Amino acid sequence: MQLKTLTLLGLASAVNAQTLADVLAENAATLSSLTSFLQSEEVIYELFANAQDVTLLAPSNEALARLNATPLANELLSDPNYLTAFLAYHVLNGTFYASNLTSSPTQFLPTILDLAAYSNVTGGQRLQVQAADGGVSFLSGNGELSTVESANFNYTGGTIHIIDNYLTIPASLPAALLEQNLTALVGAVTQAGVAETLTNARDITLFAPNNAAFDAIGNLVSELTVEQLTGILGYHVIVGQTVYSSQIEDGATATTFQGGDITLRVEDGSVFVNSARVVKADVLCANGVIHVIDGVLNPSNTDAEPNPAESTQAPAFSGASSTGGVPFTSGITVPTSAPAEPTATSGPDSGNGDDTPVEAGAAAQGAALGMAALFGAAVLLAQL
Repeated sequence: MQLKTLTLLGLASAVNAQTLADVLAENAATLSSLTSFLQSEEVIYELFANAQDVTLLAPSNEALARLNATPLANELLSDPNYLTAFLAYHVLNGTFYASNLTSSPTQFLPTILDLAAYSNVTGGQRLQVQAADGGVSFLSGNGELSTVESANFNYTGGTIHIIDNYLTIPASLPAALLEQNLTALVGAVTQAGVAETLTNARDITLFAPNNAAFDAIGNLVSELTVEQLTGILGYHVIVGQTVYSSQIEDGATATTFQGGDITLRVEDGSVFVNSARVVKADVLCANGVIHVIDGVLNPSNTDAEPNPAESTQAPAFSGASSTGGVPFTSGITVPTSAPAEPTATSGPDSGNGDDTPVEAGAAAQGAALGMAALFGAAVLLAQL
């Protein structure tokens, strides 16, 4: 879908210095729900109107109607801090016009979300931008897809792009792993007692073995001490650097939390970490990014290399074999909305790739009333 941009309007905006109120009034047919809220809540309006050098990703009437019909609306209403974080995640830190968003196939842009309880990423939680065929989409938490319907509604503080779906804040590390059905890794992290350490670490990159990867070394699991398991898990984590797929270069190395180095390779269109293939890239979490891989990395076999011609790589552990069951999963449950586990045959995937239209589910007028109540909670917080 071609992105609709308003080049002439953008030029007029620069000349006439349109305010946020001007732009909203001109687009009442699409943003009346958002406009109704801003007109009734002075504190929130001031926050939006006075912000400088930002890009507001404005959910359309239909998007807000969809939000109002979900349990998330009640969660936002009951937790003003969560609502504040939710709003912040819809604002990019910087002015990004349509030409900026389409300048690269994949980008990871910073938002102004930097509340410690919801984001532990330096410079603000990231939002993935995908550009294709002249259109722009955003991937937020759990691969939630939002597409730009119209772009470049410029005002004195920056620019506004209208999107067809609200953005979802990336979940905490354990929750994000469960959203991807990575129950074995969650169980292993829990058994090793490192869940809190990894969750609280700032700016992490986690190469997360899928369940099949743990199954492939199932016969060795019972022999591992807690210290050995901790070392293996630490070899999957880079702390202090979020490495997104767009930054990965063939032959690059990185030092892990465990202390050993891993090697990143790009071969035949696939990305490998040592010998493990990345089967799903760029799963955003509260404190960084997760890349799902099809093998468990071995810190005692750092020279392991892949065979790109094979859809499944041999385990990096000598003598490893499956026992017919996935280890570490006892007592671990996943959300009902968790996706099917990615496999090597699906190829590297960034986000959910689902562009199926979703029905609105409620009238725009109802959405305006519901959102006014939600934003009203943020006003109470701001007045404290």
